[in-house]
Amino acid sequence: MTTKYVQKGEIIDYTPTAAKASNDVVVLGILLGVVCADIAANATGSLAIAGVFDLPKKAGAAIAAGAKLTWSVADGAFIVGAGVSGDTLGGAVAVAAAASADTVVRVLLVPGTGSAVA
Repeated sequence: MTTKYVQKGEIIDYTPTAAKASNDVVVLGILLGVVCADIAANATGSLAIAGVFDLPKKAGAAIAAGAKLTWSVADGAFIVGAGVSGDTLGGAVAVAAAASADTVVRVLLVPGTGSAVA
C-alpha cells in the first residue's frame, strides 16, 4: 500500500444523509464540525473541523474563557460539564467568556481531542 497526502485537514469532505445548512454543527464520531455551505442530502460538501467559530450556547449559564465545552445534542448548543449519553466532548474550548444570557460562545475546535459521552 502506498501513502498519499490528501488534504491539510481543517476542512474535510462530508456527505450527510439529511440536508445540512451552512453553519450547522455536526457530530461526526468524536469530531465536531461546522458546515461551510448548505449541503443537500447524500451530496458531498465541506465541514470545518478546526478553527474558531461563534456557535450556539445554552442560555442560563456563564462560560469562562478556557472552559472545556460539550456539545449537547438535546439542546443543540454548547454546555459546560460532562453532558449525558450521546453528547460529544469534541475538543471544543471557549476562547472568550460568555455571559449567562448569551446565546453564542466563541469556540476553538481542535480535531482529534474529543470523545463521545457514554
